[in-house]
Amino acid sequence: MKPVRKSFTFLLFTILVFINPSGSFVQAQTTGQAGKIYDKDDGSVHALGNGKMLVYKHGPDIIKIYPAPYSTPSLFKLDMTRNTQTETRSIREQGTAIWTHQVFQNGKSAGMFTDFVDSELPCMIRHFNLTETISFRLVLEDFVKVITKPGIAGSKGNLLLFVPAGTTIYQKYTYPKPLYHQIMWKGNVKVEQKSDQENEYIITFNPGESDIYFSGGPEYPEVISNSEEAQKSGYAKLLDRTRTWWEAFTAERTDFGHQFPANLPLREKLLQTIDDVSVMIRTQQALEGSVMAGYPYPLGYVRDQYGVSRGLLALGYFKEAKNILSFYWNIWKKYGEIHNAQGIGIEGVFHVHENDEVETPGYLIIQAFDLLEKSGDDAFIAEIFPLLEWCWDVQKKNLVRGMLPFNGDETYVAGGFLPRSALNDGSAEATILFIDGGEKLLTWIKKHEKWTSVKIENERMVLENTRKLFRENFWKNGQLITNNPERVNLTDIPRFRHGVCEQSGPDCLVFGRKGFAGIDWTERDINNRYQCPACLALGPLPKIAPQIYNLISVSLTPLYTHSSQFEPKELKPIVAKVFGQYKKTGDLTCIIDSTSTKNNKLTVGYDYGFLLYSMLETKMEGAETIYKKTLSVADSTGVWSEYYNDHRPQGTRYRPWESAINIEALIKFANQYDISARQR
Repeated sequence: MKPVRKSFTFLLFTILVFINPSGSFVQAQTTGQAGKIYDKDDGSVHALGNGKMLVYKHGPDIIKIYPAPYSTPSLFKLDMTRNTQTETRSIREQGTAIWTHQVFQNGKSAGMFTDFVDSELPCMIRHFNLTETISFRLVLEDFVKVITKPGIAGSKGNLLLFVPAGTTIYQKYTYPKPLYHQIMWKGNVKVEQKSDQENEYIITFNPGESDIYFSGGPEYPEVISNSEEAQKSGYAKLLDRTRTWWEAFTAERTDFGHQFPANLPLREKLLQTIDDVSVMIRTQQALEGSVMAGYPYPLGYVRDQYGVSRGLLALGYFKEAKNILSFYWNIWKKYGEIHNAQGIGIEGVFHVHENDEVETPGYLIIQAFDLLEKSGDDAFIAEIFPLLEWCWDVQKKNLVRGMLPFNGDETYVAGGFLPRSALNDGSAEATILFIDGGEKLLTWIKKHEKWTSVKIENERMVLENTRKLFRENFWKNGQLITNNPERVNLTDIPRFRHGVCEQSGPDCLVFGRKGFAGIDWTERDINNRYQCPACLALGPLPKIAPQIYNLISVSLTPLYTHSSQFEPKELKPIVAKVFGQYKKTGDLTCIIDSTSTKNNKLTVGYDYGFLLYSMLETKMEGAETIYKKTLSVADSTGVWSEYYNDHRPQGTRYRPWESAINIEALIKFANQYDISARQR
């Protein structure tokens, strides 16, 4: 359906975040002027961003700021100082990442302030219109230095921040150049350095109108010129062009208001959530094309981009989905390789995890052909073909009797559902991605005569042999198992691998000592456990007996990726089992048939969308139950979290991967909703 330009009623559907008199947050979601207030904070986070600068906030507080580009160190936190009589209400304008915060003291209005990142400059603007005084505490990171110099003409004052070259972005990855950032203000503002804290400032805003600007570069000349341009343009002009920019973005989206049936359950909530997720993804999509994985992870993760791309395509954002692949294509052209995650807007930063040559390359191939199916952009596939060819070859050399191992940065590995000791086992997910992606790639190659007929035939033999062995390796008693430990016995597993130490004790170089990275080189001990050098010196870890795991997300992956390896009816009993388990217990656990008291209420955040999507693919009854449940676990900003425990968010909030998967499943349900069948 052709996207239809939206009109905006800024308070028609908005998200409100309240800070009650005790200082804690209370959430509300409103339609028009009415609002439903909940009795506790749900921990929700939101972002402001334009592809150059990215700011994460919790209500009116800044918790992370990546000043430009996205892969930079976060420089400070900014918290509103509150007493028992202070309350704020935070409202997002529909279709935009423009937030307005209303302030109340002693139950009376004290004014308001508006936040946004400008559409063109790497600059966040906060405009105040107050009747009472409010203040904030600015806490700079330890590595940030303040340079005293004359301010920008027209401003009342400024803090020029300097970060030395080699400062850590994340784990052991560093920003190679000096980094600059400027905070400047005008109006009734007073900024004072705390006498007992070198890197803390109190910023006081008195009654009247005031502005504060946070300008990035990242180079010093850019910071100064951006600050001057922002100051010269002023709040009103910057706000107007930013709102216009967001309106244009929202107009690209499919007009679901006309597409969804009028009697769809929770129709208005779904439409609002679609807007929430769309804005959430766009704020976190960098100019270079990659989408951040969340506020702690300022890198472009390949696996996360696949789910985000699927969500963008479902929303009608084909250009944004294409930009993700362009990001990886541009990196591959320079370096000839892709790893688990790459720096965004910074050269040569690769987050290398265990077994990076599998799973993520498979996702890249499938992502490319998903885009082709939706957009018909065959010329783009031809352009990035060298990358796709590499993705095929690099996986192929890791095959052992038709099995690929696990990539070490899977959500279910990081969450502890699958132990790191199993990473060299056969992976059903990685292998099925290889098969399905390979089928699409080889078919395209033959059509476009990219290889000789002999080479195509040889590569197809590899594909067909892997396909033939798949059920023998991973289909056991009508279940798709997650891992096959037999792979370890059929090959010489690597002596060294770059990833997480399995010991992680107090002397561990990876985790135990401040200043060491969370990811580094490990070596295999005599029991096939991988440890950093310091832990290895203490002796081998205990041998772990082989164990087969059965995870929901892996069992449902073939239905999500439309794998040719299975007919939907073959997997329907698995879907029915997961749904039946949910109906019986009220829990959606990551592990099928889990008896563990530790994990039986814990799940990864995209399992809701996977289950709903799989129920629709297998035409199972009861999908409406999971549709409603999926919508209900979205937080007050209308998005999903990394993990859930007893259906409550855990881990990183405001996550593009989980939110994109879940919103695609919800849209699929809405488009297939059949009221006549329900009436019968």
